Amino acid sequence: MSKIEIEEDYVKIPKDFLIKIIKYAFKHCEYVCPAERDPETCIILSFLAKKLNLKLPCADEFGDFSENTFKNIIKEIEKRRGKKIEEVLKEIKEHGYKCLQDQIDEMDAIFALQIIKAYKKLQQRLDK
Repeated sequence: MSKIEIEEDYVKIPKDFLIKIIKYAFKHCEYVCPAERDPETCIILSFLAKKLNLKLPCADEFGDFSENTFKNIIKEIEKRRGKKIEEVLKEIKEHGYKCLQDQIDEMDAIFALQIIKAYKKLQQRLDK
């Protein structure tokens, strides 16, 4: 285990170890998501997956997991419903689900907003 190094805020481990850890984390994605997901962790996993040429379990749904992907999800919902995302969420909260699409839109909108916020937070952290 001498190939593992910890230096203040960084850890250096063999690539194959990291791949095993990420594949293990993907099981969480496959079996627990979307009920329990953490936007920052999702972004970090997507970044690592790209670097290691691994496919995210949600790649079919969210593509490259870029910030623009999630901005486009919000734009799609707004266009389809003819109102701003905040209004869409407020309406669903006040009136409940009228159809399955309401539930899907709510889940996608909330997650997209969380991802966009997490991207900003992570970028500020990396800029320090």
